[in-house]
This record gives sequence, structure tokens and C-alpha cells, in this order.
Amino acid sequence: MRVLALVLCIAPLSSALAEGNSFFDKFGATLDRKRWYISKGWSNGSHQSCVWAVDNVRLVDNRIELSVTDVRRGEYAYSCGELQSNDFFGYGTYEVRMKAAPANPGMLATFFTYTGPSHNQPHDEIDFEFIGTREKSVDASYHAKGNGGRVQSVPLDFDPRAGFNDFAVHWTPERMTWYANGKVLREVTKTEGEEYPTTPSKIYISIWSGSAQLDDWLGPFTYPGKPIVASYEHIAFTKLGDDCQFPGSIVCKLGKEKLNGK
Repeated sequence: MRVLALVLCIAPLSSALAEGNSFFDKFGATLDRKRWYISKGWSNGSHQSCVWAVDNVRLVDNRIELSVTDVRRGEYAYSCGELQSNDFFGYGTYEVRMKAAPANPGMLATFFTYTGPSHNQPHDEIDFEFIGTREKSVDASYHAKGNGGRVQSVPLDFDPRAGFNDFAVHWTPERMTWYANGKVLREVTKTEGEEYPTTPSKIYISIWSGSAQLDDWLGPFTYPGKPIVASYEHIAFTKLGDDCQFPGSIVCKLGKEKLNGK
């Protein structure tokens, strides 16, 4: 069921693949609509119990808040929030400072890259997924050319729901490395004969509730009577070889040479 939850990430069809440059977005009073698109009006499939809605993406105190609410939309009992980049991004370092949603079964908050058939591209994806019932762990996973199931649940030495923490994935033609607060969580090296992500992808953040199809992974969803919120302070992308985009970046802390294994 984990594969289903990832494979069906749908986004509006893009007519051209415009590869973006390095950036640091510390969310301010307004959302940069040239950089970001708010998903709205559809669900990713029957594995979700919610529909993406503009009302579930808000700027509050210079942070993006994504929420699951009990606002019914059509056949779906709940509404949920997703923000995606307009551009596609290739090899480099993807970073976010975020606080996962409070403990609640049946839902998850995410930071990930994705491209697939909805963009006329093969399905490549690199994920951080924070499961609502897990106190100190994150799923670090990836898909390559439509082949999924490469999920690893990684223990953390902190609760990602209790405060803001820094997460990053460094993606090169040879290696992917997931980080939390500067510490390596997982590393995957490209191996001959195995599929590996190579296609420039969009950047996404989201929060959503699952249906009964995902109960074995997420647990049965129950709405707690108030919005379930995940918060994001900033997002950054540093193109492979570029200088770091902000002082706290892992690219600054480790340096380009060390980060790239030189």
C-alpha cells in the first residue's frame, strides 16, 4: 500500500519542463506565485480521504501552514493542503525547515520531489514522509522510473512534531543522501542494473489523510475535531556546484567538496 500512496501523486499537466535555479524562500507576507502553485480541486486517488483545497494552504506568521480539515468537498469528507513548485529541479540539495503535524492516526505530512506521467515524464520521486502516529521516525524513500517500494523508516533522536527541524536530501548522479539536523539518515549509491532517479522534478510539501486502503500503513484516520496542521518555515534548493543559498544551509555547513564526497 505504500507504493500506491506515492505513485498516484497527481499534478496539473505541464506543457514544458523548465528547470529552475538555486533559491532560498523564507516565506514572508505573501506567497511567490511565480515559484509556487497551490494544488486545488482534485484528490490523488481513492487512497486519500481528502481533496486539495486553496483554503488549506495559509501564510501565518511568515510560515506556510498546511492543514487537513473536515470541510467536505464532493464525495470526499475532508480537505487537505499541498504546495508545489512551478519549475522542475535537477541534481542538487533540497532543504526544508518544518514541524510535522501533531500525533493523529491515518495521515501524514511530507517534503518531496516528484515527476511522473502527469508531467509527461517517468515517475521519479524522493521523499520525507512523517506518519501521524510515529513519534520519532521518518520514512526516507524514493521511486525511480516507476519502480517504488524503496522505503526505509529511519529513527530520529527527536520528535519532528514537537518543534521545527531541518531536513535535506542531497541528490547527485551517483548518490542520494537524506539528512536531519545535519546528520545522515540514509544513503543510496547508484548501482548498475538498478533504477535510479535521474529526471528533474517538482518540489512539494503536503499534508493529507488516508482512506481504508492505507490503514495498514497509516492506521485508520479519525478527525480530532479541529484542523491538523503542519508548518514550514523555509524551503531551499541549491543546484549541484552552486554556493549555498542561506547561512544555515547544509551546503554551507559541510561545504560543497565534502557534500559531494571529494
